[in-house]
Amino acid sequence: MRLSIINGSPRGRSGNTQKLLEHFIKGFLETEGNSVEVLHSIKDRPDFTPEKELFLNAERLLIAFPLYVDAMPGTVKELFESFASLKGKNRGLKLMFMIQCGFPETHHTRFVARYCEKLARRLECEPAGLICKGGCEGLTIQPPALVDKVFQRFYELGKAYGEKGELDDQILARLAHPEHLTAENLKQVIPMVNSFLWDDWMKRNNVIEKSFAKPYGADL
Repeated sequence: MRLSIINGSPRGRSGNTQKLLEHFIKGFLETEGNSVEVLHSIKDRPDFTPEKELFLNAERLLIAFPLYVDAMPGTVKELFESFASLKGKNRGLKLMFMIQCGFPETHHTRFVARYCEKLARRLECEPAGLICKGGCEGLTIQPPALVDKVFQRFYELGKAYGEKGELDDQILARLAHPEHLTAENLKQVIPMVNSFLWDDWMKRNNVIEKSFAKPYGADL
């Protein structure tokens, strides 16, 4: 089985999208005879020549990218728009998407996921599945045990796909958890994000002592 992949992250090889792809690919290649071709970043704007060639020659294509505040990167949007000229030119293509976001709830990916599914149909390809995962910004700050659990599931998903040629629905569901946060979840998540993310950034920029400043207070 031959799988082609486009990494649409502006961070390329250094981003979280690449980290998740590496574990998916590792699992996929466990099956003898499987092969992978990867474009690690989108650079050829506005022509997108390498990406278009990959699209036209692929049997199975996975396009992976992050969301930034519920929106796809501008380069990915431009790439998708450029694919309009390829409509109907690879009708046998099985087209998949992997969407990851920093917000802990996978629900944030669903609006773009629906768009991707429509895009596959409009290009007259076969929609072959959506991999959606929230909480990925935390991969850089979460304890190793939690991060390893996410990576293991991407490995298992890739392995199952390499064996069956289809994404495993049960693994997809486990990856997508939590779809929404409960009030109790929020009580746990917000202090953790404040402590490990925002406080860290403020310390790096020497403004932690201004955490509770009110520059636009009632005295204006």
